[in-house]
Amino acid sequence: MRKFLYPFLTGLMLLITLSGCNSTPKETDNGWVKLATKTANFQTDTDTVTINSLFNSNHYGSLKLTCTQGSVQIDAIQVNYADGHVQKLSTLGLLTKNSSTRAMTLDRAQNKIKSIQLTYNSLGNSTLNLAGITKKAKLEIWAKKSTETNK
Repeated sequence: MRKFLYPFLTGLMLLITLSGCNSTPKETDNGWVKLATKTANFQTDTDTVTINSLFNSNHYGSLKLTCTQGSVQIDAIQVNYADGHVQKLSTLGLLTKNSSTRAMTLDRAQNKIKSIQLTYNSLGNSTLNLAGITKKAKLEIWAKKSTETNK
């Protein structure tokens, strides 16, 4: 019984571990890749999303943000490239549930993104969140592959 149980449990643990290591971004039918999901607190906050270059060798030509819950005021978006270049993207301001920014063109599509810095403010407060009236905003960061560099 032990000879069977030990390899079975080892295999099961390996399977669970590998299924949880889904680090490679998945591309949608229209070419967009979700890079990250962020939950905004009810205050002005700056978050930095580091793009894992070990699992992600793609070059991106466009970037957009999607709000999947709540409302959030986008104050600034900064893209930091692997070569040290920094690009500041103009924002459209307020995003509400199921809305997105326009596709913003990246000026270094030939270079990899190192990180993306977001400054935002989720509208509402903790009391209204507990009452179920407003929820913390959830943002998704999407990128579209550059057609010139990903052939």
